[in-house]
Amino acid sequence: MSLPDYYQWDDEKKTLNFLGRDAVMLWKEPTLSCMQLPVIKQLGESFYFLLIAYEASEGSDENYNYIISRKNCSFEEGFELFANVVSAAGWGTMTMAKINWELKQTTVEIENPWELSKRETKNIGDNLPMICGKASGIFSRAMDCNMRAVVTNIQTRENRKYATIQIAHTNSTLKSELEALNKREGHTPYERVQILNKELQEAKEELENANLLLTEQTIKDDLTGAYNRRYFMSQASQHQSYQSRYKTPVSVMMLDIDHFKKINDTHGHRAGDISLIEFSNVCRQNLRNTDIFCRLGGEEFAISLPGLDIAHAMQTAEKIRQLIEQLTIEYSNTDIAFTVSIGVVEMEHQETLESALSRADKALYLAKNSGRNKVVSS
Repeated sequence: MSLPDYYQWDDEKKTLNFLGRDAVMLWKEPTLSCMQLPVIKQLGESFYFLLIAYEASEGSDENYNYIISRKNCSFEEGFELFANVVSAAGWGTMTMAKINWELKQTTVEIENPWELSKRETKNIGDNLPMICGKASGIFSRAMDCNMRAVVTNIQTRENRKYATIQIAHTNSTLKSELEALNKREGHTPYERVQILNKELQEAKEELENANLLLTEQTIKDDLTGAYNRRYFMSQASQHQSYQSRYKTPVSVMMLDIDHFKKINDTHGHRAGDISLIEFSNVCRQNLRNTDIFCRLGGEEFAISLPGLDIAHAMQTAEKIRQLIEQLTIEYSNTDIAFTVSIGVVEMEHQETLESALSRADKALYLAKNSGRNKVVSS
């Protein structure tokens, strides 16, 4: 099975790349890399190793079934195919150095293990909890007894890490070791894991919300919430690209509130701001999610309508015109009413956005000069 074009396997580094970048972190749950430092600080290396290894071993049945289900393959050959999957996923290149079925012993070597790139512990046996957990589960099934995998050697050769994992028969299990350690330490360490996980999740949500707010501030008008001119020009230009590529219509309209200066002069600038906000709300509520609504400046707005030809764009513009005509804003014991003039065009084949906006602006000028409160197409 070949990889999609946007995935590339770097044979020299033995890593999977996505659009030229390390692909491992694009799909892996962030819990391991995000939580390990605070968790290790709270629990200690050994408890952390057992906790992660036990969870990994619990999910190893699927890996074992994959190994033994390969057609016309021995367990060793099936393990080699499984190791190729692990390597392709970016976890490191595994090889089975030796296996002794009678003594129930196995040695596995792994080149460039991903876990070591994130963290290497002082106690060599507390390294690679995920891989060791998987190996413990797989070989426990294969040997039909409890097997325990542990790192016994780590070397660096030519700037690459190489780890040796010994897997041997044991009278205990990862679960029993975890329970024994938990009993000695009390249940608070595990509870602290849950608290840390919740705190990290809350911090992640706060960061996402902050990033979202920052993004909103850079692409939207502070007063009305409409997109700003820069964002509109970039997104509406993409609509023009879709028109050329997929032969679909794109329409653009320019909108200008009639006699807006009179609102400011009569009722004050605060009333003018409220009018702009209410006008924007009406427009957004009657547009599709794919439409881009923008405040160009002052009382002038623009809308890009991908997929709409001139006839349907005119219907949308007329609906907005009528709704604005019916809009009444209560302000300081006074009712404020106003109208809007709209110019509408359908983009021509290979026409630039600037050209379409210029034609829409001319149509808007005609609407203004013919009495305002009108929709004019060009």
